[in-house]
Amino acid sequence: MTRSLVAPRRILASALLAAGALTAPACVISAGSDSEVSGQYVSQTTLDRIQPGKDQAYVLALIGEPSSKSKLDDGTEIWKWRYVEKKRTRGHLIFIFDTDSKTETRHLSYVEFGPDGMVVKSWQD
Repeated sequence: MTRSLVAPRRILASALLAAGALTAPACVISAGSDSEVSGQYVSQTTLDRIQPGKDQAYVLALIGEPSSKSKLDDGTEIWKWRYVEKKRTRGHLIFIFDTDSKTETRHLSYVEFGPDGMVVKSWQD
């Protein structure tokens, strides 16, 4: 082979390798996720057990201490339970992209007591 054909063939081979690497399917380098939970989650099933007429001791035994309590001028009291879930998902793909997503979901559950200390209603946001 002549010397003048060797250099163009090397350039062509290098170009083909680079093109192949760019068009090849991506390979996962790493992926992962984690979550963090804070507060006290109250399921709808548990909240459904809190019927009008139940007292505060029943609610405390069933759910536990609320995140906050608000007393209104008319004697009504509203208890609130807060639950926050934070999730993070990461993935790194060779030659394509990196991803990093974060989500935060907030859940609130409420129980309203009348001036007599008995449940009036309960609900979730």
